[in-house]
Amino acid sequence: MQRFPFQLIISFFVFFTIMSVHLYGKSMSLSELELSKIVEIQDSFFKNGNHLPEEELIRQAQYVVNQYESYLTENPNDVNGLILFGKFLKRTGNSEDAFSKFWKADQLNPNIAVTKQQIGNFFVENGRIIEAFPFFLQATRLEPEEPAYHHNLGSFIYIFEEKLSNIDHDESLGELMHESFKHAAHLQPENFDYQLRFAQSFFDFKNSNSNAGLIAWQKLLNGFSNRSKKETDYIKLGIAKMLIRLNKSKDALSLLNSVQTESLMHSKDILIKKARLLTN
Repeated sequence: MQRFPFQLIISFFVFFTIMSVHLYGKSMSLSELELSKIVEIQDSFFKNGNHLPEEELIRQAQYVVNQYESYLTENPNDVNGLILFGKFLKRTGNSEDAFSKFWKADQLNPNIAVTKQQIGNFFVENGRIIEAFPFFLQATRLEPEEPAYHHNLGSFIYIFEEKLSNIDHDESLGELMHESFKHAAHLQPENFDYQLRFAQSFFDFKNSNSNAGLIAWQKLLNGFSNRSKKETDYIKLGIAKMLIRLNKSKDALSLLNSVQTESLMHSKDILIKKARLLTN
């Protein structure tokens, strides 16, 4: 029997949780109905958990665990149930047991992206970087229209590129990282974070196209006018840096004159010096 831990621990490397298990259709089997009731109990637990004393929190969490275990005893190969139970265990700090549920779900059905992502997360949390890579990659292949998977793959490669350097892959890791951020930005153009990370990746990947990079940075400035003064000035620095790359130093200097955020003055001064060297 799973025992609920005394401390609720949220893993630091959980990039996201996407619920790709659909329970509520037009008609439901008895097992689906039973599982949906457990999900309702679970949702209530998370909604009200912050207001409960620790002893009651543990009691209710253990009750949810017992419900899942009872359900899976009757339905041991229910992939939806395994994934949902794994998610609950992960969210409540029981990563090892969560992994066993995700792993079994993946063995039963290897074509579910969220399971690949969760397995990859577990490997990263335990320092098994090389093993994590194919799972993150497969998540993007299984659900190519989900921007979060592309964004997370790009972030993973950026953080661990050195450790992944011996992996044999069709694309260079830098190119795959850059393309992953590009896909995420393309799929969700209204997401500022995705657009910003894509623009930044032009500086992370040495073989990137500077003209395309300039367009990406200008899109941030023109398409997200509601950002703070500091964010807007940061975007202007990105544009100026790209202009310098394109030997448009006069344009860069003109733009840099409008940057006023105090914390960005050092970066501004460095770019001004580079631009002036190229104009002289």
